[in-house]
Amino acid sequence: MGQRGRHGLGSQRPPRAQWRRRPISSPFSSRRPGTPEHPPADCKLSLQADSSPRPLLLAGYEDGSVALWDVSSRKVCSRVACHTEPVMGLDFDSQEARGVSGSAEKTLAVWSLDEQQALQVRGTHVLTNPGIADVKIRPDRRILATAGWDHRVRVFHWRTMKPLAVLAFHSATVHCVAFAADGLLATGSGDQRISVWSLYPCT
Repeated sequence: MGQRGRHGLGSQRPPRAQWRRRPISSPFSSRRPGTPEHPPADCKLSLQADSSPRPLLLAGYEDGSVALWDVSSRKVCSRVACHTEPVMGLDFDSQEARGVSGSAEKTLAVWSLDEQQALQVRGTHVLTNPGIADVKIRPDRRILATAGWDHRVRVFHWRTMKPLAVLAFHSATVHCVAFAADGLLATGSGDQRISVWSLYPCT
C-alpha cells in the first residue's frame, strides 16, 4: 500500500479548464428502457466516445440495470440486470470491452459488451459492507478503486478482481474517486476532506 496525503487548497489560482462544446439539435433523455413514460429517479452515466464509430452512452439505473444507448439514434442497444439495488457508480474499459458497476448492495458487478453491442454480466464480487458511491478504473487498466459508504476506499486488481488494499482515512461516506494520468488516486468524502494516494506504479 502506498503513501497517503491530504490535498490542501491554497490561495493560488487554479489552472483554467478548457472545454470543447459539441452542438446537438435537441436534448437527449435517457429514460428507463421499457417504460418511456416513467423516467428513473436516479441515473449514472458514462459516455464511451472511443469505443464505437458513433457515440455510445452507458447508463446505470435505479432498478439496478445498466443500459447501452446509441446517442445518435436515441435508442437502447442493450440492457442487463446487474444489481437488486440502485446503481450508484459505473466505469468502462473500452479496450477490453468490460465494465464494472457498484450499487447500494454488497456486490460489484462486472459485465462485458460484445461485437453485437449486447451487455452480459460476467461475474460479481461480494463486498464486506453494502454501499458503493463510485467506482473508477485506472487509465492503465491494472487496478480499480471504489468509494464506500463505510468510509473506506477499496482497491482491486481489474483483471482478476482480487482485493489489493483498503484505504482507511475518511470519517464519513466516500462519495467519489478519481485517477490522474500519472496514477495518483484522489478521494472525496462527506467529512469535507480530499485525500490523495500514491498506489501501485503505473505501467
